[in-house]
Amino acid sequence: MDSLGNSRRNRTDLVVKSEQFTQFVSDIKNTYLESRKEQGIRGLSESEAESYFRHFEIVLADLASAWSADPELYIGYSRSKKYFIEGGSYWDYENSSPFISERIFLRVIDFLEHQQLIENHVAKQGFSDISSRMRAAPGLQTLFDEFEVNWACILTDPNAPVIFVKDTENKNFISFPKPGKFDLEASRKNIRRINENLQSSLINLSISDDDFELIRRRLSRVGEQGIVETTDNDEFREPLEFSNRSLRRIFSLGSFSNGGRFYGGWWQGLPSEYRKFIEIEGCVTREMDYATLQPHMLYAFVDREPPEDSYILEGWDVSLRPLIKKAFNQLVNSDPSSRNPKQWHRFGPDLDPDPLPVDWGEMSLSQKIKSRRRQFEELTGRPYSDLLSDLIKFHEPIENDFFSSAWGATQNLDSQIAERVMIKLLDNSPPITALPIHDSFIVRRGGEKLLHNAMTESFSEVIGTECKIDLDEAVYDPPEGYDGPSLVNMSDIEAETKSYMETHRTYHIRDEQWRKVHGLYGYE
Repeated sequence: MDSLGNSRRNRTDLVVKSEQFTQFVSDIKNTYLESRKEQGIRGLSESEAESYFRHFEIVLADLASAWSADPELYIGYSRSKKYFIEGGSYWDYENSSPFISERIFLRVIDFLEHQQLIENHVAKQGFSDISSRMRAAPGLQTLFDEFEVNWACILTDPNAPVIFVKDTENKNFISFPKPGKFDLEASRKNIRRINENLQSSLINLSISDDDFELIRRRLSRVGEQGIVETTDNDEFREPLEFSNRSLRRIFSLGSFSNGGRFYGGWWQGLPSEYRKFIEIEGCVTREMDYATLQPHMLYAFVDREPPEDSYILEGWDVSLRPLIKKAFNQLVNSDPSSRNPKQWHRFGPDLDPDPLPVDWGEMSLSQKIKSRRRQFEELTGRPYSDLLSDLIKFHEPIENDFFSSAWGATQNLDSQIAERVMIKLLDNSPPITALPIHDSFIVRRGGEKLLHNAMTESFSEVIGTECKIDLDEAVYDPPEGYDGPSLVNMSDIEAETKSYMETHRTYHIRDEQWRKVHGLYGYE
């Protein structure tokens, strides 16, 4: 049995664009109703039967999406009543009602297990390290293949909630607070418009089958030795699920003035070195990002010019820049109780030990921090606290923003900027699809100028100052210093094309699956 740790949370917001799938769901529902008759259980009213159809559709769409991403992937779900009432994960705070019925949901799952269509691992009652798990059994996988149910025909329900708010202490979703100055309806309208565009756009990844398998393993929570690995950002760690082409905004600290970033797109969890291989509507892409966005905002608030690069410090190797960026965020995001250097043991560098300890998955957070600090000291010859101290000195103009928990407010501002950027590009004729990754955006080649203008204007409108924008490396750019031949023979092209087709089968399959469901690319 594969590790149950390779899982994701179940989703209740998926639908399938397929008449065959609709008939398939209806047939399974009818089979269930027949089984009730055989057991002498009362019949269902028309509305009850429709509710069962909806629940079968939700569960099967979720199973299909997970299976199309990774046949070994499990879906974690809950069977306890507390999750279906207010305060639980199945509660719809936008409409003050449960997303799904506890009774019907569990009956549907149990029936699918009885029909041997799913593998179902029910968690023991009481506290458990993992929730119940399910995934499509071989028989159901065969049916998905037969009915051509795949990522391309799986969509997010356009009526599903797109805005969420988390509380301060437990980071649980809560009822909406008073909007205040936040225009809730305008934001909801904008994100639905953004999602409509994303749902209708082919967003593919031009990598080899071998690289795809490496990424799949990397994004699963199971290491080579079967260890369930976790990271500090597991909350938003997702498998490479190409059906995830819609976004949601998540606010924090019980307020619409904190957080609000966009989450949900499969490209956001893709390891950064592979992002240059993303294609939009069959076209290669470029990525632009705001250089040192958070420092730029904080310096703007005190009317001071930021350093040329906020993450390069004298006395520290330039190669440490990514670590220094993470350290800067730690200082800004932490609360006032951490200001005393005696409390800095709470902070660990973004540097996992190599090799990873066998018991890494079972280690406590404090143990992991100690291990990371040791790794940092071995790498640099200096304690991590020295880096924190030097960062504070270097950024003296914004020293008061450190240990201020300012992350919620700054994230709220960059989410406002991101929303404006995407809407400005959709207002273009023809519309430009932009894939957000918090402070960066990916567009098809040729849209760089429009993206640059949208990013510049949006930053100025929200922050009131100018910004610096970086253009990331593109896959079609020749490597620095390249002096190879400028001409090739036709035989070379034929050989390369044949090799590409053989090594990139999954990429071409996704392209063909999309065309069968949605037709030609948007520009054709």
